[in-house]
This record gives sequence, C-alpha cells and structure tokens, in this order.
Amino acid sequence: MEWIHGFRIRSLGFLLKFVLGRMTIKTSGVSSRLVGTSLHVTFLDYDSAISDNRLREELVWLQELFKIGNFIVLKSSEFGRHAICLDVLTGSEVLEIIRASNCDTMFKNAPLINPKRSWVLRFAEKGSKGPPTYLYTVESKYEGENLQSLAHAKFLQKHDLKVELKQPFGTDDAEIQIYYTNNKLK
Repeated sequence: MEWIHGFRIRSLGFLLKFVLGRMTIKTSGVSSRLVGTSLHVTFLDYDSAISDNRLREELVWLQELFKIGNFIVLKSSEFGRHAICLDVLTGSEVLEIIRASNCDTMFKNAPLINPKRSWVLRFAEKGSKGPPTYLYTVESKYEGENLQSLAHAKFLQKHDLKVELKQPFGTDDAEIQIYYTNNKLK
C-alpha cells in the first residue's frame, strides 16, 4: 500500500510518501560513493513511467546546467530507468543534480535512510526481475572535463558495458551493498 500527500505551509511545499509493505526481496547494488572518500558519482533512478525522449531531454538539460559528462541509461524494468554519470563530484554537488531531476522522490532522499550515506542502484536480480540492462548513452560536450570514477567504470565493464574514461580517478573497487526491498512490479 502506498499513500502520498502533498501540502503547503506558507511558501514551503511538502510531499509525504508512506509505503506499507514487507521488505522481503534481497538484492544488491553499487554505491555512488568512491571507496575511501566522500566523493560520489551521479545516480538517477526513475521508477515511474518516463518516456525515453523525455528522459533524454532531462539528462541533456542536467548536463548543460551542471557541466557534467555522459549519462549511461539502463532499463531496470518495463518503465523504470537508471541513469549514471561517472563524473566525480562532492556529495553536495550530486545532491543538487538529483534534486534538480525528476527521478523518484524516495531515491532523492536515499542517503538519509541508507546508513552508508550513499545512493545505490540495483545491478542484481530483484525477485523475478532480471538485472538492469544497457539501453543507450546520452553524450555530453562536457565529457572528460571532470575527473571520472575508475571503480564505477570497471564495475560497469564487468557487466558488459563498454566505458572509456578521459580522466580516470580513484581505486578499482566499487562498494557493493546488499539490501532488502519490496516486491513491487514496476
């Protein structure tokens, strides 16, 4: 069961979302954080139906607004999409990008819930759903202007995605997190 309620107090808008359900499905994903640092890459999780045309427009807008590189887009379900930018940024910078996006509201607040204070994108099966698969790359004229995560590139390469970095940074190891989720079929 899911309940969403929006309200306003003066000039502030609030959106409350309560999800009632058993977190019984065990899965795993990769953390946005670069191991041993407070730096992150940008992950965006779109659980609701967004057309690929609209998603591409949004990602190009984010690239222009924040001067960031390519986004790799994965299909996480029939209508769900994951977008990954390998540019190495501070947590505050990534949070600003995520807040500017139309990605899932719960995902935007993930570091408040996650004890490891990071965003996580699933890369394993989730119940009867298979792992996310590559769809396309949204290229950016800013590709390579920022440092790029070597660990996340190598992680993607292990999952059969071709990733070339212009400014590799960091270690080879990406942090994997195991977690429980609900059995929604989106």
